[in-house]
Amino acid sequence: MIVRVLSLGSCWREADDRHPFVWNSSGVPDLRGTCPRSKVPGQVRFNARLLQEAMGTTGLRGSTWHASLVSERLGFRGLALERRASQSTPADWWLVSVTDRLSGILDDASWDPDNVQLISLSQWKGAHEALFLARRNAWIRGTSGTAVFTPNATDGDWAVRSW
Repeated sequence: MIVRVLSLGSCWREADDRHPFVWNSSGVPDLRGTCPRSKVPGQVRFNARLLQEAMGTTGLRGSTWHASLVSERLGFRGLALERRASQSTPADWWLVSVTDRLSGILDDASWDPDNVQLISLSQWKGAHEALFLARRNAWIRGTSGTAVFTPNATDGDWAVRSW
């Protein structure tokens, strides 16, 4: 599966020397800083060397990866970005994060079941951040509006209609 990174979650975790991986997940600001206040726990895994290479060349936004399928084990969702793909390779999915500022608070039925794969969702005191895979024209519906995903559109990646 080919995944293009548009945005990532707010929480990063690096492994120790025995595991050359870096993980990214959703998070929200709380009294201790930005924490993964997980309603739906999950993460994206990067090989640390490939992540540094991507950040040093093209940056992560817009980078294209060969990825695993989204898996779930013991209630924890995961996606592994395994190796870089050519920028000319068309994406099957886009990796995106959204906050409550886009369309309000999300619940369990707030996304297009055919075109969105939730990876993680963090919520705390009215704030949220969701990290998911989306296909073109996927939608999310929150308490203040609906957003339709249109990657690389001239006016932004999301077309938002507020209530």
